Amino acid sequence: MSPDHPNTTPTPSPRPRTLPKFSQPAKLALGVLSWLPVAIFFFDNVYHLSWVTGRSMYPTFLPDSNAGARDLILLKKWNAKKDLQRGEVVVYRSPIDPELTAIKRVVGLEGDVVITKKPFPQGEIVVPRNHVWVEGDDIHSHDSNYFGAISTHLIQAKVTHIVWPFSRLGIVEKALPLSTQRRVLPAEQRIVTVFGV
Repeated sequence: MSPDHPNTTPTPSPRPRTLPKFSQPAKLALGVLSWLPVAIFFFDNVYHLSWVTGRSMYPTFLPDSNAGARDLILLKKWNAKKDLQRGEVVVYRSPIDPELTAIKRVVGLEGDVVITKKPFPQGEIVVPRNHVWVEGDDIHSHDSNYFGAISTHLIQAKVTHIVWPFSRLGIVEKALPLSTQRRVLPAEQRIVTVFGV
């Protein structure tokens, strides 16, 4: 053999690796586990299901509570603090006890004048910047009339739908009761009134 063609022995090509074979139940379990982080993120940050407790939002929620029925609601957690509207139902961290969450309806946005109810010490209030005034639908609700406007930073979710019972499945109504509407002067109307436009 000439020096240009050294004697080389061909190297054997590596054997292809064979993946371990899993049974069908094991494949299913691995598939479920691979989606678990996505599901956790979704339920922690996007949408969440929750049972309603307490009577502060009666009759919007728990109208059949005397019969032992409970309402299951869908909460939208993504961007819950943005684009708040009067009449929306929100879940928020209690300003009195941070361990508790509460559910109420947004009555006043920042800059709105709200005519309050007892036991609030003032007859009316201008809702401060980055705050909302919340009230329950039930007349005995423990709401902003007890503790004042809440910071929007305490809001954790917007309530969008009733999921259970199926007889009441649907979108949660955003309209304020007429009696409540009469107690709120929206900020945009105040500006028009002040400047006489």
